[in-house]
Amino acid sequence: MSWQNLWARLQSLGFLVFAGIVGLGVVLMFVPILRHRHSMLLEISRLDSEITRQESLEKQQKMEIEALKTDSAYVERTARNKLNLVRPNEVIFRFEPKTNAAAPAR
Repeated sequence: MSWQNLWARLQSLGFLVFAGIVGLGVVLMFVPILRHRHSMLLEISRLDSEITRQESLEKQQKMEIEALKTDSAYVERTARNKLNLVRPNEVIFRFEPKTNAAAPAR
């Protein structure tokens, strides 16, 4: 093997090492950008699910508003349940949950 042939092989090997180092540097430059992109995609996914939840809540509330505007039975039921209202001459029996009192010792 001649010195020129050996030198040519070392130069090509040096070029490959140099190209590998440059390639690694480029990859390492993009790692923070890719991490940021991944976190932004997760945030978008979270916000999409929040939007879906809020749209569902809006639909439910619009239905309730419409029922309060048009359905007198719904208005009465809501007033009875949420505001504890009663009709005149009506008696309401309320049962309180039983509390666990200490049983007397025998």
